[in-house]
Amino acid sequence: MFSDKGQSLMELVVVIAVIIIVVVALTFATIASLRNAQFSQNQVQATKLAQEGIEKIRTLRDRDTADAINYLKGDGGRATKFSDLWAVNLSCPANCYFYFNYASPPVLVGATVANLENIPPPPAKLQFSRQVMIEDVGNGQNQKKVTVITNWTDVSGPHESKLTTILGKI
Repeated sequence: MFSDKGQSLMELVVVIAVIIIVVVALTFATIASLRNAQFSQNQVQATKLAQEGIEKIRTLRDRDTADAINYLKGDGGRATKFSDLWAVNLSCPANCYFYFNYASPPVLVGATVANLENIPPPPAKLQFSRQVMIEDVGNGQNQKKVTVITNWTDVSGPHESKLTTILGKI
């Protein structure tokens, strides 16, 4: 009575279900791969920005030009040269946070922990924000520890790249 020609409805449903499962698995694998590639690209960019921040600090130290730094010292005066920071006790977390403003050329601007929230955020078109922390090493007269933290946020949440170096007095 039953014909052996063709496929039954049940076989057809099973084949369609298997095809859908394979397509969904491939779609999720592709999406995960794209997210990982984007995260890797952002991580590389953040590390480059942190390296650039360390190089900017090194350049400020080497050139020691006026108006390179806007930093309020403990005595009420303003540090305008990197060499001015050697005389300042930068015992964190008191007064050692800096950021590069978005002017051209950028100026390193200091802030205390109490007014960190007053630091303006980067322009909306920038995906990364960079913070520089300068601390005393030992007695602070010959070496400063420079830490650059680059932050970014993507679909999986906030991330950061942190680089640290020690600069000597020249």
